[in-house]
Amino acid sequence: MTNYGSYKKQETVLILLNMAVLAALFFVHIFFISLLGRPTSSLLLVLAFRFAILILELLWVQRLTQETRDAAINIHIHFSIILNIAVAFLASLSGGTADSHYSVLMIIPILSAAYRFNLAKTFVVTVITILLTFLEVWLFFRAHPPADVTEYFEAATVSLVFLVVAVVVWLLVGNLRQEEEKLGRSLEDLSVLQEKLVAEEKLVAIGQLSSAIAHEIRNPVTMISSSLKMAESAKPGSPVRLEMFRIATEEAKRLENLTTDFLAFARSKKPNIESCLVIDTLNYVASLAKARSIEKELILTVECDESLIFDFDPEQIRQALLNLIMNAINATPAGGRIVIGAVAGTGLSVLFVENEGEAIAADNTQKIFEPFFTGEAQGTGLGLSIVRNLARAHGGDIYLAVNENGKVRFEIRF
Repeated sequence: MTNYGSYKKQETVLILLNMAVLAALFFVHIFFISLLGRPTSSLLLVLAFRFAILILELLWVQRLTQETRDAAINIHIHFSIILNIAVAFLASLSGGTADSHYSVLMIIPILSAAYRFNLAKTFVVTVITILLTFLEVWLFFRAHPPADVTEYFEAATVSLVFLVVAVVVWLLVGNLRQEEEKLGRSLEDLSVLQEKLVAEEKLVAIGQLSSAIAHEIRNPVTMISSSLKMAESAKPGSPVRLEMFRIATEEAKRLENLTTDFLAFARSKKPNIESCLVIDTLNYVASLAKARSIEKELILTVECDESLIFDFDPEQIRQALLNLIMNAINATPAGGRIVIGAVAGTGLSVLFVENEGEAIAADNTQKIFEPFFTGEAQGTGLGLSIVRNLARAHGGDIYLAVNENGKVRFEIRF
């Protein structure tokens, strides 16, 4: 099976090299026109024809896709080599001298064969170029007698160079292929090892998460159990019995919140991205938090350009912002101010929640996004972890942008 990306790069280089050599040989001819004579019409025709075919080949190669059959590529390889040999021979024959410098063009099909074929096929191509080199000299002296033996000697020297180039390039390419195969096997081994490591890390993470869940669930369950047991021993209608029922009810509610947050944290859902008017999302979240903010005597405001449009999943972003704003409400003293807003930068969309309150302790700033870490007595420690998961699902992340007394600001950037 052909590696189309690699083939396109290799063929593009060979075609451009061929075009460069053709152009260079022609300019050499023009520069030394006093020695080589004016280019014949047949030579110009051969060079123009080959140049046009090379352009067509280049266009064809650039349009290669995975749907292109290997047979078509194989035909192109053989066609290109045969055509290069024919053009090199005809250009040498039309060069006007016995040792025409256009015979250098024979190097191109030799390089291509050494790169694409096995040693036997490469040797066949090289032998053909050598025979044609001698044939070109023989045909020249047949038309322009008498023959000069030194020209045959030069042809033999050039032929030896062709042979050496073919063998050396074939060996180098063979070594490169072996190294490439070794690298491929190493990458496969690394991939297998990576999968094993990821699996082990997942097991470790599951173990840690399970321990954390067990720990968090055990506390309210213990409180419920002990409260109900104490209520059972108390007199019906007594203050102690009522207090124990109240504690059991609160702990049951806490357990329900913990379960809900854990499910939201564990649930992996791909965001349904769409273009959204940001002000609508912010106003909706603010309306949900309005009752709670009024209850705590807080001032909640929205700051956003009314025409601002971001690309996100509105449901997931509302969930993320609601988590942030509820944290802000819990952390803001009575009479304090909370701002929910959005700004747009160069290639960056930012949603933020800012509140007046005490700065987060420096020791906790690196832990606040970890599951089950909380600074609140009744918190589950999953709110910011949920926000982080949602932000990363959008290709972004959450940041503690400002952390100082009187101003704490979280930003979702994506």
